[in-house]
Amino acid sequence: MDQSLIFTKVLSKTDVEHGKAIRLKSFAVFGIPQGKHSQKFDFLDMISTGRSWSFRCSKRTNNSHPKPVLSSDWIKYVKEKRLKEGDQVSFFHVKKDGEERLQFGVQALKKSRLMGTDFWTPV
Repeated sequence: MDQSLIFTKVLSKTDVEHGKAIRLKSFAVFGIPQGKHSQKFDFLDMISTGRSWSFRCSKRTNNSHPKPVLSSDWIKYVKEKRLKEGDQVSFFHVKKDGEERLQFGVQALKKSRLMGTDFWTPV
């Protein structure tokens, strides 16, 4: 399986309680057709092989600051992974061996601290 990083973000309080905010330039990688403001995508869980999550990627249409977010299964994902503010999530383009199409992947890392040193553990 080949993978390439799209973006990584340390989670904020809003990300874990309401929806995952993403940068406007990152919104473009989802390839939502012009004229549409949202679309659902399946994300392969990079840690739990075979598990897939369905996140809706959308942006506001009623003001000058679109503020894209991921929703739908996002909060379920956060709860199942027990993510909190300060943890980190990375998004990838993934190409499985023998398949032509690219998929999206997601990987969560929990932040732990031991003897003054931060550690990131995949969950």
